Amino acid sequence: MKDQTVKKITEKLEKAGLMPLRAQAELSEKLLSYRLESLLPELMEECGSDMWLIAAYENNEDPVMKTLLTYDMRTARRLSAILFCRDSETGRIDRLSWGIPSGIMKKYYTPIKQGNESLAQGVARMIKKYGPRAVEVNIKGEYGGFCDGLSASLYEELRNMPDGLGNLLKPCERLSTRWLETMTCGELKVMEALVEVTEDIIKASYSRGVITPGRTTTEDVEWFMRDVINGCGMDFWFGPDVNLQRKGTESYSFEGIVEEGDLIHCDIGVYLKYIPVLTDKQWMGYILKQGESCAPEGIKRLFKTANRFQDISCEGYLAGKTGNSVFRDGVSKAKAEGICPSLYCHGLGTFGHGAGPIIGRYDCQDNIYPRGELHLGMNTSYALELNITGELPEWGGQSVRMALEEDIHVKSSPKYVFGRQESIMEI
Repeated sequence: MKDQTVKKITEKLEKAGLMPLRAQAELSEKLLSYRLESLLPELMEECGSDMWLIAAYENNEDPVMKTLLTYDMRTARRLSAILFCRDSETGRIDRLSWGIPSGIMKKYYTPIKQGNESLAQGVARMIKKYGPRAVEVNIKGEYGGFCDGLSASLYEELRNMPDGLGNLLKPCERLSTRWLETMTCGELKVMEALVEVTEDIIKASYSRGVITPGRTTTEDVEWFMRDVINGCGMDFWFGPDVNLQRKGTESYSFEGIVEEGDLIHCDIGVYLKYIPVLTDKQWMGYILKQGESCAPEGIKRLFKTANRFQDISCEGYLAGKTGNSVFRDGVSKAKAEGICPSLYCHGLGTFGHGAGPIIGRYDCQDNIYPRGELHLGMNTSYALELNITGELPEWGGQSVRMALEEDIHVKSSPKYVFGRQESIMEI
């Protein structure tokens, strides 16, 4: 079963230009080139930025720096920096690197380090050359750490630049958030391919080829998923996690043997080596009892209710709305229809729990501050993560949870990246 699944997925990845690894590396260069040449100038104009500095020590990289390095540079080198500087005469954004010894990086950034100068000396030279109104650095932590990657020691060094130049430093939470949350058309195409193969992994896992009731454990299913992901040259950014609900047991079981009549739930997300685009999905399945040809009607109805809550929530993902307003609208509309909802969504793409607004939290079904007050940006992606609870007649009125998660993308209107689960999987 594993070998068949790996072969099927590998063929899809090759067709999408994501395998073999060399093809993926070449595509990563094209995607980075477009971001630097087209997206970056737009975002710096949108945010009114003249100079943006991203600096980090090796193995302590700023989250933003990881999106700026080429495939041959997996980390910073000792101490490295990237600067984006606006030419005051032409308006052009010059892309500069300091202390990064890479031939491929030179295709995108102009090296500026002189001899044994310190980082502060190099930055001071560029400030005097370009004359920015401010030097934006990543030193603000209120937005999930995505604008907080400059280490304390480097910040102190830069603050002490000569001639009072350190006073030009200011946080750039808006620019760093927009850079990390925005997904280009090329990256969205990659995401579509990865979401499709994530579904393939779930479908293969939710089968009698993998699950033998009374013998297979949830951990066995998780390891099948990991082995398939690894066999396809991908990786997982959490888990994957598989858990159960069972008649007569009110709580979720994260460990145990899968039995006939169980509800099974998984949470899985994958990513590639060279292209920072991630997926995050949760699907539900039912383990058929001997003699059953389909899931009980109550389970199918509950699943459709979860689909309905997805529809209600997804409709609210409009550029310009705050995360808190998306949360309030979705939950209140669902409750008005008699649904018992829980909504907890997050940005997705460059990182799994990504930059941008948070829409509710699993442990806090309320407005979230300050990140809930961030606005949804155009061309951004999210994990539409939620659950509904309801009583199941076939289980004696026991409360059952349907937890689903799908990847969506915001343009002029929201859309699912690659469809969604439309019915309970019958295993």
